[in-house]
Amino acid sequence: MLARSLVVTVLLSVASTFISAQSAFPDRCPDNRPLPFAAIQVKHPIDGTCGIEGRKDAPGPIRLQNSVKNNFCAVQNGPPETFTPQMLIDLEKNTHAAAGTGKEPADRKELQGLGEGKVIRMKASLIEAHFADVGAGERVNCNQPKAEDNDIHIAFGDRPDTPECASVTGEISPHFRPDSWSQIGNFEKPDPTAKKDAGNQGISAKLQAQPLRITGQLFFDSSHAPCPCGTKCNPSRSSDWEIHPIYNVEVCKAGSPCDVNNDGDWIAFDAWWKNEGSGR
Repeated sequence: MLARSLVVTVLLSVASTFISAQSAFPDRCPDNRPLPFAAIQVKHPIDGTCGIEGRKDAPGPIRLQNSVKNNFCAVQNGPPETFTPQMLIDLEKNTHAAAGTGKEPADRKELQGLGEGKVIRMKASLIEAHFADVGAGERVNCNQPKAEDNDIHIAFGDRPDTPECASVTGEISPHFRPDSWSQIGNFEKPDPTAKKDAGNQGISAKLQAQPLRITGQLFFDSSHAPCPCGTKCNPSRSSDWEIHPIYNVEVCKAGSPCDVNNDGDWIAFDAWWKNEGSGR
């Protein structure tokens, strides 16, 4: 009987692993375009085991949302549309789609009509960043437990001291994530004593010294209700509209006006990290 129980347990484990994974994540777009950050992309184990829809046993609306979350191939005609954090907050006020766990829509046409899927860019200061869902994982990433396999959640605002409850969100996917971008997730580090993350002064001050320019897909995270100032919920933020996934990260050049529409004012985060951010 013990042997039979052991066999059943092993089979269930194998089945669970098979269900949660799917075909490899593509390293190119369907029209054969490279990923937006192809020049610095790095392959990770999750790229070979977790596809566009994340967990295959997730409900249909969640698999649909995951496929949008993992869209690195949004088509743009001309420069990305310029947004501000306040524009994402205002867009939330004009959105009537339901939001919250289990309320993900089976049809995202309303959200597409509001702009979901277009490429935008935003100048903002980094308020907080961390590797999200480490341990339990998230269905979009097939519930993998390691930091390497999970999104980097970033809170943005007009200033570094903007309250997080007034922030908007950007997410860096784990898929093909560049090594330098992963450093942003180290803005906080685990504090075993307090049983929570704490500020990592060695990196946080550098990341907050200059504004960032973030480019990526406009996305509505319908799995969460907004959590603005004056409410008690999580994650703390003022809009479900976010930049997800992030296609590019740039740092304002010291001494420049940091004009969001002037490419000359910005340096790629990868180059900045190698020359200044890493301390070398």
